[in-house]
Amino acid sequence: MCDEWMPFVKVPMALEHFHQLPRHAAYKYEYVNGEAWLTPRPRYYHAILDLHPLADTPLPQADPRAVLRPVRLADWEETLPVVFAAAFCNQQPFSAVPKEQARAAAARALTQTRDGHDGPWIEPASFVAVGNQEEHAIGAILVTLLPDADLSEWGAYHWPEPPPPDWLERKLGRPHVTWVFVSPFFTGEGVGTALLNAAAQQLLALGYTELASTILAGNDSSLLWHWRQGFRLLAYPGSQRRERAKREEANHRDTESTEKPN
Repeated sequence: MCDEWMPFVKVPMALEHFHQLPRHAAYKYEYVNGEAWLTPRPRYYHAILDLHPLADTPLPQADPRAVLRPVRLADWEETLPVVFAAAFCNQQPFSAVPKEQARAAAARALTQTRDGHDGPWIEPASFVAVGNQEEHAIGAILVTLLPDADLSEWGAYHWPEPPPPDWLERKLGRPHVTWVFVSPFFTGEGVGTALLNAAAQQLLALGYTELASTILAGNDSSLLWHWRQGFRLLAYPGSQRRERAKREEANHRDTESTEKPN
């Protein structure tokens, strides 16, 4: 998705102007032959929320006035794309989408989630927040299922094979917040936290105890929101320090095995 909507940018400019460009963590900046080259380099960080404490004490920042309801079939095409496009209009990769294509891009992203391309959709743990009028959506949380693997490893977000049809009854995998978004007119009021509380209660009822999420590098508002909710940031899969520690641990095991008497 990022590869599709984050274009490679090449702009002629003076070197002094290149050094004054604002930097975004999702891009690599180079100066080549009098041109600024901006190459998409999206990096994701993963986080885990322990759901046990929320069983008795929901997150306190939630808006008590927030009205939530289950996701309806019509929401995918009629209401959610509008809120989605508005919520992410200033965030990569969607900030690179022309305004006239924003709603279509939002609909495609949501359809991918609905159809299971982000992992099976956990419908009971997904909600829509509505305004004064029942049909006026102002936000949503959409939860899908990931394999129960180490999220600090490459490829941990993809099922090696489709999960069995009874994945929910067997409590397989780990729930993941694929999307949580709120209309710009209602941000900062606790609507997102209310959505998260509702999802957490349903997941606990289903027998799950952890909730994963993903943050695109450079999205500071998302990083701050996850931190306030109690998510624990995991090691970046490409961390050289982590890879070095794994190699050292493997070498230590090999040394111990060779030193053991036969």
